[in-house]
Amino acid sequence: MRGFIWAARLLTGAVLGLAGLAGSAAASPRAPFSDPNAAGYIGLCNKAGQQITSGSIYATPFAWRAVSSKPAPAPYDNDWRTAILLAYQPREGLPAGEWSGAELTASSRYTNPKHPMVAATGGDDSLEDFIQAYPPAWDGYFQLRIYLGTQNAETYSLHYPELAIQVKGETWHAVGGGPVDCQSGRAVSLESIVLPKSATSPPTTANTGGSRGKSAGSATSPGSAKTALGVTGQPSSPSTGVVVLAIAILAAAAFVPGLFVSRRRRPALHQPNAGTSDSSNTKGH
Repeated sequence: MRGFIWAARLLTGAVLGLAGLAGSAAASPRAPFSDPNAAGYIGLCNKAGQQITSGSIYATPFAWRAVSSKPAPAPYDNDWRTAILLAYQPREGLPAGEWSGAELTASSRYTNPKHPMVAATGGDDSLEDFIQAYPPAWDGYFQLRIYLGTQNAETYSLHYPELAIQVKGETWHAVGGGPVDCQSGRAVSLESIVLPKSATSPPTTANTGGSRGKSAGSATSPGSAKTALGVTGQPSSPSTGVVVLAIAILAAAAFVPGLFVSRRRRPALHQPNAGTSDSSNTKGH
């Protein structure tokens, strides 16, 4: 009788253990793709400095801060360190190094090399802007990456933290990843340094009731409102804008050397052995 009781207990424990594993698997979905160059993960934060795992694809910016779980390697941990957030379009059958992608933000200076950070502004793109240029090609999934930069060095993208997100309807959801401390350091976008506040403020049109935050037909490719140096602005007149932008760029170049990381003005394909003319070129590819 005692042997029967012990056998029943063991069987019950095994069943509960299997159920727990199944529940854990169901609670932790995984993206259908893998990236051998990924190292660590990205956490996203809202304007209040709280980590978020979902949001509207029409929100501008997409997220206010992106934080890496991995420290910056030398020499990208020096005083001129920068970080930039990019999005990529996973495609089944293609290696991660050949996915198309573009920047979601300009480059940022950050204070804590143990946790590289990217700061966004209200002038940056929404996720919908990126989707218009790069529609989902694999079950609604996209991949976020943080690349690093510093003075007199190529953009570092040999290994990078990443985060898979899945878009369902008008909402994105983080898949995988993990916790980050949104308050573990400070970051400032280049846009906030060289442009007036009006150029980096969120749009005045609120996104309410699940409606699009931008009018139909107003979507442009990511980075199209930015200059090649990674700054943004919508001046009231072309002549005024050129003067203001020229002064801002000269001032930034004089006082913040090494800060600029280029942002594309065109769709980009991340390819191995690419040249060094834009910010997505990889070091070591």
